Amino acid sequence: MKKIIALAIAAAMVFSLFAINSFATVEHVIDGIISEGEYVTKLEMRPDNVKTWTNTTLETSADLYIDTSPDKLLDSNLYVGIVTPKETFTEGDTYQLNINPGNIPDDKPGLFLSFVLKTDGVQILQHNWATQLLDDDSAAGADITDLVLDKTLSTDGDNIVFEVNLPPELFRVNGEEEFKLGKTLKCGFFAVIKGNQGYTTLPVQPGSDWSVKALGINDNEVVIMRDVEKGEEHTVSGVEILDFSDAYGVGMSFDTFFVNRVQLDNIIMNNVDGGASAKLEEYGRIIDGHEAEYTSFTFRGWVGFPEPMVEVGYQIDENDPVMVDNCFKTTEPQVKGAGGEFAQRIEIEVDVTGLQDGIEHEIRAVAKIQGEDGEPYYAYMNQDEVNANMQFFYVAPGDPPPPTDTPVPTDTPEPTATPEATATPEAHVEEPTQAPATETDKPAGKKGCGNFVGGGVAALCVLAGVAIVLRKKEN
Repeated sequence: MKKIIALAIAAAMVFSLFAINSFATVEHVIDGIISEGEYVTKLEMRPDNVKTWTNTTLETSADLYIDTSPDKLLDSNLYVGIVTPKETFTEGDTYQLNINPGNIPDDKPGLFLSFVLKTDGVQILQHNWATQLLDDDSAAGADITDLVLDKTLSTDGDNIVFEVNLPPELFRVNGEEEFKLGKTLKCGFFAVIKGNQGYTTLPVQPGSDWSVKALGINDNEVVIMRDVEKGEEHTVSGVEILDFSDAYGVGMSFDTFFVNRVQLDNIIMNNVDGGASAKLEEYGRIIDGHEAEYTSFTFRGWVGFPEPMVEVGYQIDENDPVMVDNCFKTTEPQVKGAGGEFAQRIEIEVDVTGLQDGIEHEIRAVAKIQGEDGEPYYAYMNQDEVNANMQFFYVAPGDPPPPTDTPVPTDTPEPTATPEATATPEAHVEEPTQAPATETDKPAGKKGCGNFVGGGVAALCVLAGVAIVLRKKEN
């Protein structure tokens, strides 16, 4: 029996801080090079824009880059880049972020992250709070260097460049089990250089109180997520869409299903990425739009055909397919190995805000493939009905249209009345002499038989009367 999964998905939506209906095109690569446009925000530390708590003067400069990307739906990491001149660098210079992930009380210190730059690498410390990454709340700093895997220190021209990808577990403090970076982050930029000189770009000069309220952390929201444009959509008319096997698909995987850009797996499917098709199958693949407000659903996975895909999109019911820009994502070598040289990782977002008719709709992912002869062809992403099938059913909100009225049958004309027979002039017929009643052997209660006998007697009387008339005529 098919089960409705709308309530479970609605529960997942509670954990979404932002419902982003678009994809970015920027890819973060931790390579020690700050590419143009790679980060959404740059914080500059200069001698003329810092406060100090050590009564010293800043003799260097530093730029801190910060970003999180809505591009990959599984990616809720914070990307940080630090650039400082080699000429003024001192071994052990430490650059810091003081963060309130959102649930630190006003009178408590923030989560300090220290990046200690050394000639042979970078040491990373967390201060003041135990996190899901490391259960250690040391104020002096707990070493998490080996737990942050994606990081690099390099030189780029006259500068030292450090880049790091910080996992979401690092921001889950104070017992927080779920955390998702949003549009902004409450944080401040600090530095401790030359061993004992302290600076911050916050407008508040640190004193004896280092709580998030006293330092103004709660009021200092830094933009960490770029505004992105939604991928353009266009409809393709009059095309045939083949099944995956008929298009000679090489391989595919439906890894993750997102509801209003919240990963369903993270909330009710045990944090397991993968097997989204089979998971949907367990619930009948039906989502009821009457149970919660839905704006979009997203297919995430990869697919490969014998020729390169040029576009991907979706189809609702048997309507013309809608192709969506910006759906191709960074593709890992393992994907190419499994799906062939033309395999691509994809994220296809389906906008369902226009569906308000109360009807159940079938929604399927579609690929446009460039054929060898230059003519494109189209195929569904449905390699396997259960395990690799980017398809589900959505019961749109609203009232379904009333059923079409059954035509009222035409009234059958009244039967034509049979004309009354012309009355025959009455002939003078003498009343027959009533025969004496005879007793019958009829059992009591057999009314049907009595009626039959009575009718027979009446018939005999009529015949007798006719006979008398005939005799009179003969005479």
